[in-house]
Amino acid sequence: MPYYGYAPFTAAAIGGRLLASGVPARGGYGEIVEPEWRPPRVRVVRPGDRATRPIRRAVWSFWSVPYRRQHGRHWPSDFFHTLSWILSFRLASRLFPTTALVTDDWGHELLVERLRLPFDDVSLSLNELAAQDPSWWALGKLHAYREQDEPFLHIDNDVFLWPGFPAEGLSGEVVAQNPEHAPLSDAGYYRPSAVTAAIRSTGGFLPEEFSGYTGEAALCTGIVGGTAIPLLRRYADLGIRMVESAGNQAAWRRLAPLEDYNLVVEQYLLGALCWGSGVTDVQCVFGSQHDTFREDVAIAQRFTHLIASAKTDLHYMRLLAQRVKNHYPADFEIARRLSGDQ
Repeated sequence: MPYYGYAPFTAAAIGGRLLASGVPARGGYGEIVEPEWRPPRVRVVRPGDRATRPIRRAVWSFWSVPYRRQHGRHWPSDFFHTLSWILSFRLASRLFPTTALVTDDWGHELLVERLRLPFDDVSLSLNELAAQDPSWWALGKLHAYREQDEPFLHIDNDVFLWPGFPAEGLSGEVVAQNPEHAPLSDAGYYRPSAVTAAIRSTGGFLPEEFSGYTGEAALCTGIVGGTAIPLLRRYADLGIRMVESAGNQAAWRRLAPLEDYNLVVEQYLLGALCWGSGVTDVQCVFGSQHDTFREDVAIAQRFTHLIASAKTDLHYMRLLAQRVKNHYPADFEIARRLSGDQ
């Protein structure tokens, strides 16, 4: 059976050359297998765009338990993990007037007390997830989305928005990285039909928007947010209920390993809410999954995302370290002392 999505075992580095201009692109990265599928049309933000009321708040989240227990962990060491936080925060804080962090006590100690990253707002609400299964690494992100009460852009700590990124043009009801293919069958890495069947068979909670969605588009949430706060909070609440509902635990046990289903409750559900009924103004950095791996497009958009196993590639880690050392030497020295890495 063909596999639709990122080719298995490939590292995906979107805009990786922005870490060091002039460095040749890595061969074999970002390969995508898509049948004759066309993504839904989205409003693509372009360099030079200026919105009347652009999003002004950048948000990061860090539920530390999945990271500490190595659920979905890809960073080769804590040193590179901290460098990614430094670069992601420092770059985006130049583009957005307000910065916020949603984390737990351990994350606060690392990012605020030790790394001294000066977030404007800090929430420790993810301490409340102590009883949750850390296999659900996206759960902390969903809680962070639900917590927001004004237009925002959530940024993963492996996403780097370089000077020139069109932040002033971000104004969509929903903003995301790009639409991507999410077939209903088990041919891809989403497998929504398996989730629907398992939850229905055990009588658990399944949102109507999820079960009734027949489209094949999800939204990649390397960045995600928007201006439609009621819609975004409802989306996050539905995802959280799917994960945490007592009535769904039998279904999730049947579907284990749970790491495989984070994208279903985060990215596929968002696609269902945007395109399953009605019309939502969806704005993206890239108009398709294919465009994300065109280096010329990523460079023009000033956008880098070290997806999945790209974070294990020492080529990119060396470039990351060099960038932080050259541009944020004080932060680099703090990270070096914390980890003992050179």
